[in-house]
Amino acid sequence: MTRNPLLYVLADGGRARLVKRAAEGRHYVTIEEIDHTDHLRALRRELRANPPVRVFSSHDPRRSSAGPEDLLTPAKEAFMGEVAGRASARAESDRLGGVVLVASPRLLATLRRRLGGGTRIAGTLGKNLTKVPDHELGDWLDQPFTAAHPAP
Repeated sequence: MTRNPLLYVLADGGRARLVKRAAEGRHYVTIEEIDHTDHLRALRRELRANPPVRVFSSHDPRRSSAGPEDLLTPAKEAFMGEVAGRASARAESDRLGGVVLVASPRLLATLRRRLGGGTRIAGTLGKNLTKVPDHELGDWLDQPFTAAHPAP
């Protein structure tokens, strides 16, 4: 019995790679890269150019920030939606057995939620491996993964 291969989704807030195990051998190959780091840099420049003002509270001597909303969090969540969409489409078109989500622990929940219930999540790994070269991915991806919790 041969198992369908898995798609490994390696993501951080602005960069993602879709990786599969090579047909021959035990190494991994990046099949698609998504890079939105330029967009995040532009948002950070905008935030630095317009820092939030500091205001005093009438009941507390400490100051707090007031002003522009956090622009980075919604941008990263939107990016996770794009990554999830591409991963889901790739898993379906290539008839893969499921996906393994590899991202920082903060982004795993967002990525899982954006992936929805249509794609089987085979496991998760709370690590940022987006900059690890393909030939070194086996050190991380050959380990057993945390079993994904079924969607409610």
